[in-house]
Amino acid sequence: MNAFELKDPLVGLPMVTPLDEDENVDLDAAEFNLEKWKKTSVDIFVVGTASGEELYISENEKVELLETVSKSLVGNKISAAGIDNPSVKETLRLAERYARSGASLLRIRFPRTEEVIVNYFSEVLKHSPLPVLLMHQGQPSNFGVAPKPVANPELLGNIASMDNVFGYVTEHDMRFESTVRKYVPEDRRFWICNGSMILLGTLIGCNGTTTAFSNIWPDALKKLLKIGLDGNYEKGKELQNQIKDIDNLMLPYLAAGIKYCLSLMGYKGMNSREPSRDIPDQIKKSIAKALESVNLI
Repeated sequence: MNAFELKDPLVGLPMVTPLDEDENVDLDAAEFNLEKWKKTSVDIFVVGTASGEELYISENEKVELLETVSKSLVGNKISAAGIDNPSVKETLRLAERYARSGASLLRIRFPRTEEVIVNYFSEVLKHSPLPVLLMHQGQPSNFGVAPKPVANPELLGNIASMDNVFGYVTEHDMRFESTVRKYVPEDRRFWICNGSMILLGTLIGCNGTTTAFSNIWPDALKKLLKIGLDGNYEKGKELQNQIKDIDNLMLPYLAAGIKYCLSLMGYKGMNSREPSRDIPDQIKKSIAKALESVNLI
């Protein structure tokens, strides 16, 4: 399916990478997990993300996982591949490989050097075989934190206005991103980056999301997006707080926190490559209680 044909609001899932007890990528577990996720409101499955421990797995492992995901999807669900590389040549090499592996979309982070951004995207967007979702994520390993923006709002908006852009994903600074929104065309996707800020995101003009929390409860995110886009903010407060309670517990532990939630929910391959964050027993108990309170376990 062509990514541009997807209907808003959209939920992108930055998919965790399933690993067996020997820390090998577990494709059988991936297929099992996909069958569960495909029954939810997820629209786009992104392989190669911070949630997916992208720095811990090889390019070939990413490709194998992407191929597994792409072959599994039908209808109006598509796969995307994450790229984080400031080299135009290397980005386009990866783009071609990921396109051959079944991706319908590329999620590309902005280079962290402002001076190179215009030239980088001028070349990448011109030659990319797939549309691009721009990711404003200055410090990918710091979930839930607002780092210094990679560029000024007008420049970010100008990049988002270029041809072959599917959309733009915010960072966590909502004051800054509300200004970026002024420069992004209305017909481009403008997505909030964090499950705890869905309602706030819709208030500044967001119409979709890709967030670590999509792994856990994508149906709640889709519902909350619709509530926010309809302007029913009071109606969405309770659900937003339920999401935030879980998010606050698991997100400090990065991928390990996401995987612990998913292990309780019956997903497979929820081991991590070392080093990973240890989750205290009391936090584990709190996570279980929070998931149980919303009937996820």
